[in-house]
Amino acid sequence: MRPTKLLIFVHLLVALSLSGADLAVKDKLLFDDDGSVPRGGKKPSQINEAAKVRAWAGKWEKRDGAWRSTWEKGMGHTPVMAYDVSARDLVVEVTFRYGPLLREGQHQCFRITLDNRDLYTGHVLSAWANPNNDFIETGFLLQHIHKRTDKSIVSDILLDRQELKIEPGIWVTAWLEVVGDEALFQMGDHVAYARHKKLDVEKLKVALTLGTTWHEVKRVRVWSAKRNPDWGASRSEALSRRKSFKPKPHNHHRSKK
Repeated sequence: MRPTKLLIFVHLLVALSLSGADLAVKDKLLFDDDGSVPRGGKKPSQINEAAKVRAWAGKWEKRDGAWRSTWEKGMGHTPVMAYDVSARDLVVEVTFRYGPLLREGQHQCFRITLDNRDLYTGHVLSAWANPNNDFIETGFLLQHIHKRTDKSIVSDILLDRQELKIEPGIWVTAWLEVVGDEALFQMGDHVAYARHKKLDVEKLKVALTLGTTWHEVKRVRVWSAKRNPDWGASRSEALSRRKSFKPKPHNHHRSKK
């Protein structure tokens, strides 16, 4: 019997997922946020039995199947959308777009953070695709930051910094994979990578932070993950577009305007 087109397609998807191009192999889908669940304010909304979403800071509104964030002076923190999870190793996939800069003082910024506030204040990992926000260096970045409850810094490490080129208004998908002490962050042709013992902890929250012009988030999916058995052999090729970078203590001084 000749295989059906559907069966061929399924086998192709499986082959791609195990091709060795990525650090992780997706395991259990923890949640799939397609934007259909209402959100906004302090009360979280249930996505499934295990996952909740909360959109806070800034302003969030549904527009053409996506959630648009905006921000005005006096709103405090820039827009954040957060999800509760429980996974040591995971894959985060976000489809979003940057809005254009509409007036002086606005910035474009996209960040995925992985947190464990039971361990410490701060972020186990921040993955930044930052065109022009001066809160941190511009570029495609990986950062670990550990703070005390009074927000004083215990440890701030810039794990990777790569160049970034983006165009507003175009939908892009970013992938963040963390398995053990390794992290791989990709978006289009951009690749950032780090290996550090501080990454190898349970992650209890995934959050997205956006800039002060409008940004839109269309879909967010998170899986628990396992190490790709082919990663060791394919690492060099997968990271060939990345410039060499050695993790270093981080002490960024935000410009005063």
